[in-house]
Amino acid sequence: MKFSQMGRFTLASLASLAVCLGLTACTRDYTVAYVYTTSTKSNPGLVNVYHVDFQSGSLLQLADSPVSSGGKNPVGLVVTHTQKSLFVINRDDSNIVWYQIGTDGKIYAQKTYNTSGSFPVALALSPDDNFLYVLCTFQGTATTGPGVINVFKTAGNATTNDYSLTLASTTNVGLSPVGITASADGNFVYAIEQDPDTTISTNLLGFSRNTSTGALAALPGTTVTATGATGYSSGVAPSSIVEDPKARYLYVTDRLANQVIGYTFSAGGVPTPMNNGPFATGSLPVASTIDPRGMFLYVANFNANTVTPYAIDIATGTLSASSGSTGTATGTGPTCVTIESALGIYLFTSNQLDNSVTGLQLNPSTGALKNIQNTPFPASGLPSCAVAVANGEHATQIVQ
Repeated sequence: MKFSQMGRFTLASLASLAVCLGLTACTRDYTVAYVYTTSTKSNPGLVNVYHVDFQSGSLLQLADSPVSSGGKNPVGLVVTHTQKSLFVINRDDSNIVWYQIGTDGKIYAQKTYNTSGSFPVALALSPDDNFLYVLCTFQGTATTGPGVINVFKTAGNATTNDYSLTLASTTNVGLSPVGITASADGNFVYAIEQDPDTTISTNLLGFSRNTSTGALAALPGTTVTATGATGYSSGVAPSSIVEDPKARYLYVTDRLANQVIGYTFSAGGVPTPMNNGPFATGSLPVASTIDPRGMFLYVANFNANTVTPYAIDIATGTLSASSGSTGTATGTGPTCVTIESALGIYLFTSNQLDNSVTGLQLNPSTGALKNIQNTPFPASGLPSCAVAVANGEHATQIVQ
């Protein structure tokens, strides 16, 4: 069979197109994940939405980004484990906004819920996505006194992506609460506070969790009253809290002592400080995360403008200096740190003082960090936090 010159050109073009579509887009690499960052300067606040490039990790804002956060001063956000919904807390309006995440990474506001406490500062989802725990600075409409954990029941319907909220219960906590995490084993919740009484250094609180109702009960060693709470040794001023993906170890940063404290768990979920801790950080550590495989801890140091990497001893939880242990530079004033779960190699920090997002790539063998192409990336004013989700076409990392 013979083809005309035009026919041969057309056939060659179609063959080239097929090759391109079979690999990646020819003009740009495909999206492996999405990153969401909250920004607090505007009223209402904003959520910036970015594509994450598969090959380079570079960020590119979606066409309709940024999106309204639905309230003033958004300070925290979390995604469901299905990675289909996003919750944002707006501190100054004391509310939560629920967004659905589209297959293209765009977010669509569904409903706004008021918290029963005032000035929410942190939130966490149970591993089954059935309960959302929101940590508020004060109880009710008060502007002084101890804080509270609001327990919201979600609709929990992954099929219809329905994660609408209903307030289920509340639990008192201590003065100036700042962080919360729900254990991956499903049975416990841990919170940290910064009680202004400098003689108190027991600001880590532990709770057992009713998996049916979401209700919390203080663990042995945690005492909660109407006016305050005490718990476990936590350093001078706890600033962030993170648990490894297999619920083996817990880590708390102390922003004033420039350290991270590691914990193992005794019977019943009671945290016990590691014998060889604490571990030094950079200046003013305020945020932390662990890679999806549970091998490395990363701490964002606000004053040092760095991220410090640590290797986690899987048998003991002990932290050791990873490559680049003196810290890898970020933008100015990093406030939050997140790692995408598709490849588990791209790390991002929201940088409050230069309105940027830093992208770093981690070495999965050593934990060492290096700059992502074109970093830093512009963000709206005063970024406060960040979270990443895998693109639906890509499986998430599995902890070995």
